[in-house]
Amino acid sequence: MKIVIFDFDGVIVDSFTFCHRISNSISEVTQDEYRSRFEGNINDATQKACAHLPPSEINFSAEYDKEIVKCVPHAEIVEAIKELLKNYQLAIISSTDSWSIDEFLKSHGIRECFSDILGNDVDKSKVKKINMLFAKYSVLPADMIFITDTLGDIKEAKHCNVASIGVTWGFHKKERLQKEKPYKIIDDKKHLMDAVNGYFKVGESLV
Repeated sequence: MKIVIFDFDGVIVDSFTFCHRISNSISEVTQDEYRSRFEGNINDATQKACAHLPPSEINFSAEYDKEIVKCVPHAEIVEAIKELLKNYQLAIISSTDSWSIDEFLKSHGIRECFSDILGNDVDKSKVKKINMLFAKYSVLPADMIFITDTLGDIKEAKHCNVASIGVTWGFHKKERLQKEKPYKIIDDKKHLMDAVNGYFKVGESLV
């Protein structure tokens, strides 16, 4: 069994603008500062940045749900998901709540493509969520690849000895992604399937 893990925000759907806007309404943060929070675990970074502030009346998840329904997934990624499903098991690991992702995928007809959705409600740590997939499916790190748009995700995957494919159409650009030397960085959504297939053809030596 080979498992392709997708991050959600930034990879499948373009959500940066409204995610930043909501975060800025809770606690003033520039776009660059907000992007920097994703150089590690976003939950840890947000908690640290807001530790000195009183509780906000604005609920990020509730505001997120109002915005995500206005969005559509990247058409090329939907196509890639359907093609990858023919040869791989697909999962999502995200810092967005599972039910928000579940409803979005259902509304766009691709929920059935994913065996697992492990969101922020499951655990705040993507390391722990990757380990959950190891335990559930009895697979090795070389049997997985993580598709993500953030440096922090690449770090968490690397902690589990899982390789990553960085994509540049999301929260982080190539210069930031390459700091952790992912297996591959792609700029064109049409190249995603080839990148995944290429990784699994060469096997464990590239992890």
